[in-house]
Amino acid sequence: MPRVTVVGAGVFGLTIALSLPRHYDVTIVARDMPGDPDSLGWASPWAGAGFGGGGTKPNDPEEMEMLKAAFRYFWTLSEEHPESSVKKMRDVFIRDNVDTDSDLWWKDFMPDYRIMDPSELPPASNAKIGITYTSLVLTPATYLAYLFSLLKASPNVSIVRSELSSLEQLVPSSSSSAGASPFGAVAPDVIVNASGVGAGSLVNDDLVEPVRGQTIVIRQPDVDHMTLRSGIDYCYVIPRGDGTVVIGGIKEHGKTSPEVDPEIRKDIAFRAHQLDPRVPSSVEALDVVRDIVGIRPGRRGGMRLEAEVLELGGGSVPVVHAYGAGGTGYALSPGVARRVAQMVDAFVMGDQFPHPRLSTRGTSAVLATEREEQKAGRCNVM
Repeated sequence: MPRVTVVGAGVFGLTIALSLPRHYDVTIVARDMPGDPDSLGWASPWAGAGFGGGGTKPNDPEEMEMLKAAFRYFWTLSEEHPESSVKKMRDVFIRDNVDTDSDLWWKDFMPDYRIMDPSELPPASNAKIGITYTSLVLTPATYLAYLFSLLKASPNVSIVRSELSSLEQLVPSSSSSAGASPFGAVAPDVIVNASGVGAGSLVNDDLVEPVRGQTIVIRQPDVDHMTLRSGIDYCYVIPRGDGTVVIGGIKEHGKTSPEVDPEIRKDIAFRAHQLDPRVPSSVEALDVVRDIVGIRPGRRGGMRLEAEVLELGGGSVPVVHAYGAGGTGYALSPGVARRVAQMVDAFVMGDQFPHPRLSTRGTSAVLATEREEQKAGRCNVM
């Protein structure tokens, strides 16, 4: 069985592991995992999370296709797996800097899309144009637990809790018998690096940048649709379908303070009220469930999604990098996972990235692997 090690158990790592063929031997290595006590060490538990049409690079064709794939995946989950927490929901998208939708790639993709009459928009929303369509929302903790449960039930998946300082730790050293990796005596055939903001130190990526976010979860059952504003201001009201609503938010690049800023808290309430008058305009009037501070895994220039061969532990090891999605991790995750699975396959099959250790398996082994993939398949909605 091809051996693949996935570093990270956030939404990227879990979705990638779930998308790999069932006949692969998959190991997830992570410091933080679903169900752990609250920690700012990872971003996935703290998202909104609503599906938007934006990626990490403006109008990037590859990201557009990944977002489309992700939307189809989440749509299927909303209909077939309600335990995932994914729900269809009406969205109102407000632009406060332009009065056109001509530059929105998703205007011909999102269901029920239409430009709203100005009379339909909240008077204080500063809208130059309002658009409505059917979108999707989910509850991060529930969704992560759903993915994790599927992986724990998979006989080909093992989970190891460990904090890595280098990818070298995943590979046995060839210099001495005492240098065996704690993750096994044999190197993985492919490593998938989905380490989020940790990639800054794990692979020395200077472009990785933490982006601090702050939101408030409130009880407001009468809020029945999502509202997003972009342009000059950045704000959102995201009901989760269980009576709670996430209001936010901010993007503070390079900041990592875990403390709730009371002034930002007041501003969030005021701006959320502008978008949906059902949300009280003062913090004192909110029915607060909790305040959230999260550190998004940002990356200057956009997400890193690429494959390379690195010298690790005295040998060459294929590595696929998938990190740096910032606040779009959930929206991109299924599409990214499908693309990563293709990159891993290219290594294992030897089609695009020939690798000496893998190529010794020969044509018959490759054909057998292809037959097994057809038989076992991947997550059926990817």
